[in-house]
Amino acid sequence: MVCAGTGCQIETLENFDAGVPDGVDGGVGLPDAFVPPDAPLPPSTNALIEIHMLDLWAQPLPAATHLRVTHDGVLVPTAGWPIVSFPVIDAATYEVHIALEGHEDLDFGITYDGTTNLDAVVVRRSPGTEHAGLVTAHDRLTVSGRNLPVHTIVTGLRHRWFSAQGRPARRGNHVRLMTSGEEAWGQVAEDLLGASERVHVATWWWDSTFELVRDPATHVTSTLADRQANTILGILDDIFPDKRVLVGQFIDQDGSLSWLSTDADLRDRGATAGDGFEFMGQANETSGMFHFEVADFSFGDRVRASWMDAADRTFDADTPISSTLPGRDVDLTDWPISLDVDHASFHQKFMVLDGTVAFIGGMNLRPVDWDTDAHLVFEPRRMALDATTADRMDVAAHDAMPDTGPRKDFMTRIEGPIAQDAEEIFHERWAHQLAAGVDYAANASDYEIVRDQPSFSDGVQAQVTATLPEPFHENAIAETWLNAIQNAEHYIYIEDQYFRMPMYLDAIIARMTERPALELVVITKPINEFTDPGCEWTYTMSQELATRFPTRYHLFQLRSFDTQIVFGFQETESRFVDMDTHSKILVVDDVFLSVGSCNKNNRGVTYEGELNVAVYDADWVRASRRRLLEIILPEGVTASDDASTWISQMEEAAAWNQRVWDEWDATGGDLDLDGAPLPMTYQPEGLLYPLVFDVPSECLLEGVGPDMT
Repeated sequence: MVCAGTGCQIETLENFDAGVPDGVDGGVGLPDAFVPPDAPLPPSTNALIEIHMLDLWAQPLPAATHLRVTHDGVLVPTAGWPIVSFPVIDAATYEVHIALEGHEDLDFGITYDGTTNLDAVVVRRSPGTEHAGLVTAHDRLTVSGRNLPVHTIVTGLRHRWFSAQGRPARRGNHVRLMTSGEEAWGQVAEDLLGASERVHVATWWWDSTFELVRDPATHVTSTLADRQANTILGILDDIFPDKRVLVGQFIDQDGSLSWLSTDADLRDRGATAGDGFEFMGQANETSGMFHFEVADFSFGDRVRASWMDAADRTFDADTPISSTLPGRDVDLTDWPISLDVDHASFHQKFMVLDGTVAFIGGMNLRPVDWDTDAHLVFEPRRMALDATTADRMDVAAHDAMPDTGPRKDFMTRIEGPIAQDAEEIFHERWAHQLAAGVDYAANASDYEIVRDQPSFSDGVQAQVTATLPEPFHENAIAETWLNAIQNAEHYIYIEDQYFRMPMYLDAIIARMTERPALELVVITKPINEFTDPGCEWTYTMSQELATRFPTRYHLFQLRSFDTQIVFGFQETESRFVDMDTHSKILVVDDVFLSVGSCNKNNRGVTYEGELNVAVYDADWVRASRRRLLEIILPEGVTASDDASTWISQMEEAAAWNQRVWDEWDATGGDLDLDGAPLPMTYQPEGLLYPLVFDVPSECLLEGVGPDMT
C-alpha cells in the first residue's frame, strides 16, 4: 500500500521491492551491494522519494541496517539499496526510522502535499537528531521513462563511538595490536625490507643507532657490524624505496634546539640532494592562550564530495553539525613564574609503507623504546649499540643492570582503507613543511596519494584519529575518548604514561554515577612529587575519583622482578624495578579500543600533534584486552571475559605482590639467604602492584596549568 487516509488513492505495488532480499519488512538487514530501484512505478505516481542510506562520513550503510518507513502506522514498501525509494501519489505524512548497532538512531518525518511541485516535500527532524546528517534535494529526473519530481533525502547516521569530526571510520581493515618493542619493531623491519616504492616515517625522537631486530639467540655475542645492519638507519640505507622522515622539533622551527631530537647521521641525509632519503623537522608552535573547540562540519559538503552523483545535485542548505565535546579556554602561559614558552611538539609516531601498510603507536625510534613482553630486569638486549659482548654477558649473568629498564608500550600494524588515512596525515604535514621552506626542504619532494586500498571482508571497522594543531585543526582523538566514556557500561581500562586529563573528569564522574556497576581501571606510573609539575593535576584527579568511587576506581602500577647473587655468591638480593609504563591505550566494554601516541592528558587531545587508531569490534577488542591482561597477570592465569572477575584477578595479583614488596622493604631491601633461591613466599607473580597517589598538597613543585603537562 502506497498511502492511506482521506482522499488517498490506494495502489498495489506489484514486485516494487524486487532486488531486495526476501523477508525485508523494514526491520531486516539489506544488502551491501548497490541495488537499483528499477521496478516499474504505479501509473498514478506523482513523485518519487529517495532516501540515501549513509553514515555521517557519507559512506553507504551496511547490511545490518534496519529501515522502517510508515504511514499512519502502516509499513510502506521500498525498493533499492543503499538508495531506498518509494513512489508517492496523494498528500501524506511518513515517518522514517533508521537504526544500526553502534550508531545513534535517526528518526525524521516526511510531509508530501500531493502535487508535482519541487517544493512538495518537507523533511522535519525529530528532537535529539541535531548531531545526525540530513540534507535534501529536489530535482526533475527521468525515472522508468517518465519525467518526475524526485525528492532526495540523504541521511547520515552518527556513530556512537567514533569521532564525527574525524576521518571516516572505515570498514574492512586488518589491525594487529603489538604489545612489545620486540614484536613491533621486528615486524617493522620485515615490512621495511619488503617495501618497494616509498617509506614515510614520523616520530617524536630519532636515534639512528636504534636496533629494530635483536635475536635472542645471537644478540649477546653479535658483532657491532651485525647490530648496525639492524638499526633503523642501517635498514633504510639498505633498501631502495624513496624515504621521507619527519621528526618533531622543540621550542620553535629550526631554532636553537632543533637538533635535539635527531642526530647528525639523519641530518646528513636531509642535507644531501638526490639520494632518495629526505628529512625535515617540524615544530609545533602552539603557545599563549586560545579557545579550544572541535570545528563544525557540513554533512552536505561530505555528501557532495564523495557520494555517487551527489556532485551534480543541488542540495538545500544544511545546518552545520557541531561536536558534542564542550569547548574550553586553554592557557599555556600558566607557569609558576611569568613565562611564555612554546613547549608543544609533534608527538606522533607512525610509518606508512608503499601506501598500503601503516604502523601507529607510542614507540619512538629511541634506545629506550625496545623491550619484550617478559619485561625482564636483566635483559642483555636492552644495551646500547656499542656495548661490548662482555658487558652484555654480565647482564645475562645477572651481574650488571642493562643500559635501559623495562618499558611497556604498544603499536598497531594496519592494512586496509585506513592505512591511507595515515598516509594523508603524513602528506599534510610534509606538504606544509615543503611550502614553508624549512631546513632541508630544498632537497625534499612532494608526492601524490592514490586512494586505492580495498577493504577486507574479515576486517574490522576502525578510524585513524588525530590531534593536529594549527593550521590543520583536527581533534578526532578528543571526540572518541568522550564518546567512549559516555557510552561505557561495564568498565573503562586505561594504561598510560600519565593520568591527568581534568577536561574529562566530569564526564567520568557523571557516567560512573549514572552506571553504578561501571568500574574504572587505571595503570600508570608513580609521580615524582619533587620534580613533576603535573603532580598536582594527577593527584587532584585521582583523589576526586577515589573519594567518590572507593570500590570502583582501581589504580595500579607495574614492576619487574628478578634475583641477583652478589658478594661472592654469598647473598641473594631481590631486584624490583619500576616499569617505565609508556603505554597510551584505552579499552571500554570489550567493544572499543584506542591506542597510539596520545597520552591521557589535556595537551594530547587539544594541541599536541598525536595519532591514534580506534577500533570498534567486539571480537577484536575482547581478544586484545585478554592479551594485554595476560602479559601483566601471573603466569598461567587466563583473563576472564567478565569485567568484575578480571578486575578481581588484577586486585588479587597486585595484593599478593604488594605483600612480597612489603616483606622485602621491611628487610631494608636485602634478603640474605646465603646464596639459596628465594622461597615462594618472596616471589612476586606477574607485574601488577597497587598504586596510591597522595593528596595534592604533597606536591612540592608548584604546578603548572592543567593543559601544560
